[in-house]
Amino acid sequence: MKKEILISVLGLAAGIILILLAMFVFTGSTTLNGVCYGFGAALLALSVGNLVGTSVKKAVETPETLKIQEIEEHDERNIRIRERAGWNTVRIFTPVLCFLTLASALIGVELYVTLAACGLVLLVAGLSIGSQIYYDKRL
Repeated sequence: MKKEILISVLGLAAGIILILLAMFVFTGSTTLNGVCYGFGAALLALSVGNLVGTSVKKAVETPETLKIQEIEEHDERNIRIRERAGWNTVRIFTPVLCFLTLASALIGVELYVTLAACGLVLLVAGLSIGSQIYYDKRL
């Protein structure tokens, strides 16, 4: 828990530093200015959200709720539900992604967008095959 808080505080500081750099140092370069603003704002928002979430979680958690959560997490029924939900997601997402890739190629979208979509199709296929091989050996 303390490690998460430390990482959030460091992210908060880094976000503030990047925003200050964008405001005072990189005023002439629009690219660096925008990058510093973007990454700084993202780090700032994520860190503040993580700190708020940690404090709320700490206020709500009790030993009893932690015990119930541990039992629910390792319950076989819940494990099967998560597995089935993941498989259905991939089963639905793959044809949609293939269609979008084909559509982007046919309507003349920039080449890098089509190649990125092709890369995602290959990544999903590789992850599916890799996980099937891994779990086949494991189970």
